Amino acid sequence: MRTRIVLKEKALDFDRILIDLPSKEQKEPWFLSINPYGKVPVLVEEGAWVYESAICNEYLEDQYPTPALSPSAPAAKAEMRLLIELCNSQFVPPIIRLLYTSRKPKAEQDPARMARNTDQLNTLFPQLEERLRHQDYLLGDYSLADLTFSPFLGLCDKLGIDLSPFPHVAAWAERLKSRPSYEEVRIGLTG
Repeated sequence: MRTRIVLKEKALDFDRILIDLPSKEQKEPWFLSINPYGKVPVLVEEGAWVYESAICNEYLEDQYPTPALSPSAPAAKAEMRLLIELCNSQFVPPIIRLLYTSRKPKAEQDPARMARNTDQLNTLFPQLEERLRHQDYLLGDYSLADLTFSPFLGLCDKLGIDLSPFPHVAAWAERLKSRPSYEEVRIGLTG
């Protein structure tokens, strides 16, 4: 989803090939020959086979630098990468665990596990709240760092995660969800 946002932000034409994840098509030998991790996305462009969304996104930023989705100063670029890592390592896992738990029948849901994951998110939100206190986006301007969070912020409503105690995070999430590039991702999240 995140790489599709980059493609849309940069107004790049692309062909989307769907992989049947529930049937584990990504674990088939033909797919593993493209991406040994057996995960999506895989970006295929003449002369390049790139996988892992953060790497796909940086590749697209380097290959198609306009409009810029990354700061040019090395220190700011490093800060962006740290925010992407923060999202991937601390924000995404509890969201995914909550999503999987929410799909189970009520009788099989573990309230303690759900509370632990929600608590983990609530320890991260104050850090994001402070960062967004005086700016609209994580680095001031919209960047790869923001769009890395986008699909998972979009799941907060669906999962019943209350952002109201964090008004700057809530406003940021609404800004991200209102971007035209988010439309395709939103469709995937609401289905």
